[in-house]
Amino acid sequence: ASECGAQFEQVRTICERHGCTRLHIAETAAERAKIWKGRKAAFAAVGRISPDYIVQDGVVPRTRLAEVLGRIDDMGREAGLRVANVFHAGDGNLHPLVLFDEDAGELERAEQLSTDIAELCVELGGSLSGEHGIGTDKACSMPRMFGEADLSTMESVRAAFDPQRL
Repeated sequence: ASECGAQFEQVRTICERHGCTRLHIAETAAERAKIWKGRKAAFAAVGRISPDYIVQDGVVPRTRLAEVLGRIDDMGREAGLRVANVFHAGDGNLHPLVLFDEDAGELERAEQLSTDIAELCVELGGSLSGEHGIGTDKACSMPRMFGEADLSTMESVRAAFDPQRL
């Protein structure tokens, strides 16, 4: 318990050094549940501010969280799109939500920005996915993370279980 207290004091010191104006710690189970409810409702809340969004899933080393968030902000601005960042700071797992309006013709830009964010995670020493795997949207980015020998081995394993590529 004392190690936890020492770590908390380190976190408090870091927060205060960087301009934190308020640090609140839940004191009851009900208060913790309320905080988690807010986090779990983040995606639904974004649905209220944007007609469409793409959820990305990538990982960066925790030491690079501030850098990746700044870069994502710059990338969104360059693409003319907003990005809402939801993440698990403790393990570096990011879920940036690229906000767009398909009716306004923004889908292609949103898809490109989503791909660019995934590849940024790799560039910063992370991974294309932290929890949700690699789907068709990230398959094109696999060569950014793996060499030809790795990709060939993965294809052989897939063929063993899925010879008809279903």
